[in-house]
Amino acid sequence: MLVSGANVVSYVPKGSWSLGTTGVAVVNVEGTSITNTLIPTGTIVNSCASNPTTGQTVCTANNTDVYVFKGTALDGTVSPNPLTSGGSGFIFFSGGNCTNCGVVMDATHNKAVLALSVGAVGGFQFLNLGTSSFEPPFASMAPSGFAATISEDPLIDPIRNLLLSASENNNYEIVDVATSTSPRFFENPIASSGVADSSGEDCSTGIVLAPYEFSTPSQLYIADISNPTFAPFTAGTPGTWTAPQQVQTLAGSVLQEGASGLAVAQGTHTGVVTGEFGGDALTAIGLPAASGGGVVPAISSWMTCSIGSGFQNGFDPHTVTAYQSPANGHAIALLASSDASTLARVDLTAMLALPESAPGSHVCASTILPATVVSFITVP
Repeated sequence: MLVSGANVVSYVPKGSWSLGTTGVAVVNVEGTSITNTLIPTGTIVNSCASNPTTGQTVCTANNTDVYVFKGTALDGTVSPNPLTSGGSGFIFFSGGNCTNCGVVMDATHNKAVLALSVGAVGGFQFLNLGTSSFEPPFASMAPSGFAATISEDPLIDPIRNLLLSASENNNYEIVDVATSTSPRFFENPIASSGVADSSGEDCSTGIVLAPYEFSTPSQLYIADISNPTFAPFTAGTPGTWTAPQQVQTLAGSVLQEGASGLAVAQGTHTGVVTGEFGGDALTAIGLPAASGGGVVPAISSWMTCSIGSGFQNGFDPHTVTAYQSPANGHAIALLASSDASTLARVDLTAMLALPESAPGSHVCASTILPATVVSFITVP
C-alpha cells in the first residue's frame, strides 16, 4: 500500500505460499493516479511493501526472486529486475513453505527487509534501495529449548530500529538493527494461547502486538516496550526482553482459523485483526493513545463484523494492511480476497462507532458491514 499525497495505491500479489498465480496487480484505492494494471511476473509473488518517499514497491516471490516496481511496471533503474536474494532452502509455516517469505519496508532508511530461509532456518536480509544491493542475510536466534524461526508477518519499527518477529513457537523475538550488518537479538517467550502468527506495533506509542492463530474468541498478546525502565532489554547471545504485558481476550471476535492477520494504521491508534483461509469476519481494535508509565496496556474498544458480498479472506502470508486516509484521517484496512480478485476497503474508525448487537457483545448490530463502511475494488 503506497500513500502519496491524496493518492493511495495498493499492490496486490496474485499468489501466496501455497496457491495462486503469477503477477502483481496495482489498483487505485483513493484518487486516480494510475490505471489499474496487472503487472506480469515470471514467478508467484507472495508479499509486497511500498516506500512512499521513493514510490518504489518491493515484492518477494516464493523462490529467491525479488521484484522492484514503480508505478505500473518494473522499475527500470534496477538491473537486473528481478534481483536475487540470499535465501536458501525452505522454511515451513502452518500455511505453506517458502524461500523468500515476505517483505516489510523501512522508508526512513530506504531499505526493504526480506523475511526468508537462511539454510532452512528463518532469517532476514536487508535490501538497500538506494544502491539495489543486498546486505548479508542473517538467521534468527531463539532462547534455549525453542526452535529458531520467524513470524509469518514480521514488522520493522524504523523509529526504534527494531525488527519484530512473533513466531509460531510463541517466542517474540525483537532484533536491534540500528547497525543492520551486526544485529542484536532479544527473546521473550510469551504465553501459549494458540500459535502467535503476526507481529504488529503502534510505532508512535511502542505498543507491540501478536494475534494467536486458532484462538476463539480472538486472543492478542499486547505489551508496552516504550520505556526501558519498565521494558528492559538485557544483552546476551541471545539477549532477553520483557515489558508490561498481557494476553487479552476479545469477546465476540470469532474469526476463520482464529486471530491470524494484523495491521495497525499508523497515526490513528487503530488496528485490525483478521482470519485467513476463508471466512469474511474482521475485528477493528482501538489501541492505547499513551504509553510508558509501566501500566499493562489493553485494547480499549473493539468491534467484529462480516464483510459480506461473498468476500473470503486470503491465504498466508496474511492479505491485510492498514493506513491513515489522507482524505479524512480515518484508519482504513485493505483486505485482499482469497483469489486476489477483490480488495475490500474497510473504514475502521467508522466500524468502531457502529452499534452493537447487544450491550458488551462487540459484534455489530448489522452483522454485515454497511456500504458506508466497506467498499470493493476489482483487482485485475
